[in-house]
Amino acid sequence: MEKTTFQKWITSDIPNNQYFFLISLNISRHFWEQYYFPQIKTKFKTNIVYRVENEKTWKEMEAERMLPKLFPEKEIILLDGISEKGALEIAQKKSIPDNLIFLFLNEGELTKPWTNVTIIHVGFGEKEFYQWIGKTAGEKFSGLPAAVIKSLYKYWREYNLSEEDIMGFIRQTELLPKRTPLDVELFFEKSEKTLLFRFLDALSDRDTQLATKYFCSLQKINYPSSLLVSMIARRFRLMAQVLITGVENQDLWKKNRVSPFEIRKIKTYSKKFSPSEITNLFYSLRHMDRLLKTTNSDFSILMLDFIDQISVRTPTLHPQLKQSVSSLNGI
Repeated sequence: MEKTTFQKWITSDIPNNQYFFLISLNISRHFWEQYYFPQIKTKFKTNIVYRVENEKTWKEMEAERMLPKLFPEKEIILLDGISEKGALEIAQKKSIPDNLIFLFLNEGELTKPWTNVTIIHVGFGEKEFYQWIGKTAGEKFSGLPAAVIKSLYKYWREYNLSEEDIMGFIRQTELLPKRTPLDVELFFEKSEKTLLFRFLDALSDRDTQLATKYFCSLQKINYPSSLLVSMIARRFRLMAQVLITGVENQDLWKKNRVSPFEIRKIKTYSKKFSPSEITNLFYSLRHMDRLLKTTNSDFSILMLDFIDQISVRTPTLHPQLKQSVSSLNGI
């Protein structure tokens, strides 16, 4: 197999007989779609894209797509969600129409023998972030000190910020005589997304003091109680999934992908809990959710009680709970 970086591949000539490429993603899906994928469509001079989310989808479209065409146009088949085994079977096909380009998106460890396939590593390092923000912000970018850009990059990676988040900071601080990393911290520490992730990370780290601090901050901005309970459930569901099934790069319940950065955090935090502890916490979340929907219970009191439970290690399963973790996702 040939391994290369996106930057090298996107500017190099591709042999005419190459039709299959494995994209090793180490960025958020948002930036893949916004920054990288448009460059690939430009490289192959096409906007015709067929997305394949599973083997069934491919079987339904395979016959039509593989037929020779009288006036063929370049088409990209984006294998996003199909198994590695299914993708490898496509890569090993002997006869592929010249107008088809296959891209297999992969975010986990490869387990198959990918011979004669180019593996393109797509990562968004500090250098790429610098180039992207310069292109996006234009003249407003020239006034940003290097230390501020470095701080923006840190927050972008840690909290999966979007283009609008970064531009929001640039717009709201451009009148300051001198911007510093402290300005970045103060700006994003007040944002809903940052406060939410800090709260979830503190819970996952069993740091009740920090979790309480960020919960109070979320309360001040009137973050919806039902959504917060749902986000907590998602975080602990993913940790349980890693502990029990070992699946890391996909949310099996919601059938969608998890960003590489969040995967790394979840793998780390999942080691701080046992499966039975997470199951007990799910029971508490469901109880809280039920009280919020059926009574006039004070959400703050319920949540602070839940945060307090995080600090207590409970090795045995809750006596009232007989279901598995996978059955507790209806929050």
